[in-house]
Amino acid sequence: MTELLKNIFCDSKLLKCLNGVLLWEKVVNKKIAKHTQAVKILNKVLYVVADSSVWAQELNFLKREIIDKINKEANEILVKDIRFKVGGLD
Repeated sequence: MTELLKNIFCDSKLLKCLNGVLLWEKVVNKKIAKHTQAVKILNKVLYVVADSSVWAQELNFLKREIIDKINKEANEILVKDIRFKVGGLD
């Protein structure tokens, strides 16, 4: 029984993280989504890749607004911070 509960908890936590990543494209506009990709959530930090340093810098200015939108959509505090890095998009 304990093992089953552990599996359910882990799956639930994983599902919340996945939901947070998927919410990225919903809460940012299409222009931002085209130049970025949410990668993962770890310890309530959302990691996002931007295709240029200009986009990463711009998103830093919008960070608080994006965090609020994600948490509102999720109806819980999924994200407390966002870290942006420059890299290639998949």
